[in-house]
Amino acid sequence: MCQLVGVVGSRSLPASFAPLVSLVVSSYLARGFRVASGGALGADSFALSALLQQQAAGSGVVFSAWSSVSGFPASIRSQVVQFCASGGQVIWGAAAPGAPYQQAVSALLGRNRLLVSSCSVVVAFLYGSSRGSLYTVRQAVARGIPVVVYLCGAGVGLPADLVSSCIVYHKEVI
Repeated sequence: MCQLVGVVGSRSLPASFAPLVSLVVSSYLARGFRVASGGALGADSFALSALLQQQAAGSGVVFSAWSSVSGFPASIRSQVVQFCASGGQVIWGAAAPGAPYQQAVSALLGRNRLLVSSCSVVVAFLYGSSRGSLYTVRQAVARGIPVVVYLCGAGVGLPADLVSSCIVYHKEVI
């Protein structure tokens, strides 16, 4: 069975970082990994785009918080549909589209935990406030899973308690 790399990150990650995410996806695919994401905006959708552009959807897994494609953000639903049609795997969650806020948050955090527990390495792209991504990084560190963090943009930092547990790269401008 192939190892799985989780590619996650900030939903607000600027599109200028999409080539970096694509390069990371390519690198791990070339080493025989399958690529997992959470199907969110930003870094996750850039990873999904990279899999589609590289005709490697069959080597991808999306961990969804939602029970159907209509739960995904409207701007990436077509990507998810194309991903599925191209042989990509989706691990569906339990939250119905339009679920109450607390139920949706619980499902999203559960999705992150499941993604982490399925991966042998996690790569996170942090930009601005990335609470969900930091939660995912903390989950991986707590499980002893190697974590690579790209700090994308000026002033982006990693909490001090995580710095020594992660491989950290600074990418201010792409």
